[in-house]
Amino acid sequence: MAGLKKKVLFIINPVSGVKQVTKAGIESIIAETLDHAQFSYTVAYSQSPGHALFLSKEAVQCGVDIIASVGGDGTANQVINGIIGSNSVFALIPAGSGNGLARFMNIPLVLEKSIELINHQSFKLIDTISINDNQFVSIAGVGFDALVARKFAKAERRGFFSYFHIALQSYPGYRPRKYKMIIDGVKVSRKALFVSFANSNQFGYNTIIAPDASIDDGLMDVCIVKKVPVITAPYILGLLWRNKLVNSGYLEVIKAKEVVLKRNRNKTINLDGEPVKLGKDLVIKVNHNSLKMIVP
Repeated sequence: MAGLKKKVLFIINPVSGVKQVTKAGIESIIAETLDHAQFSYTVAYSQSPGHALFLSKEAVQCGVDIIASVGGDGTANQVINGIIGSNSVFALIPAGSGNGLARFMNIPLVLEKSIELINHQSFKLIDTISINDNQFVSIAGVGFDALVARKFAKAERRGFFSYFHIALQSYPGYRPRKYKMIIDGVKVSRKALFVSFANSNQFGYNTIIAPDASIDDGLMDVCIVKKVPVITAPYILGLLWRNKLVNSGYLEVIKAKEVVLKRNRNKTINLDGEPVKLGKDLVIKVNHNSLKMIVP
């Protein structure tokens, strides 16, 4: 019966990824792929920064059963921020450039196949992580990766080669910072290129920074990365893409429930691939099993 159909909202970022998602294209794929016997659906397009978050919160208030993010990790971040702690289920339809969360969760990168997952209605409870008043589901960080995220957000072109070019250009002159942290009550001080707080294992493009990360264990992986001499950087990059950076001596991983990081001034952080400016003191906490997500 039509009245028993579950409601699905697809929140689409039309400028996500290397190729923009056309309205006619995505709406045609949804219409052909989603099981209309089980679901009724609507489509909404984010029109400005923060609009996907507004749409997600509004959908929760209206009792939408499944809220699907069609875009990259930044779009997913906005959508999950509206869903956390509610009865709505999060679905990820990857249409970004890096698609780190989708790769980690084994969500197909083909639109039709990721939409088909909704038809099976298989979901699991996963962790999210708060950093001050912001929530993220994949990875956040300070230092060099935040600088790259800030420059990448301003780049005219998206995609791996743009990201790689920015990182390569910025690396030689970047000086490591000293980071003072309290990790589960223990004081830790490290000089590092960057520090990442990982719920999933990668930034995107299969660049794996936290090989043993689990998204439902109640823990984050605090990844402390030293700066590699420029001459050996290509070798280390190879280890990164082969998931062997942990054996290099340049990566330290500490599993934790809560981290307090103190900085000298307000600076940009990398939040699920997007640059966000936060205050000097950062409090990062794991929210165990706080989000329901459609999975394969």
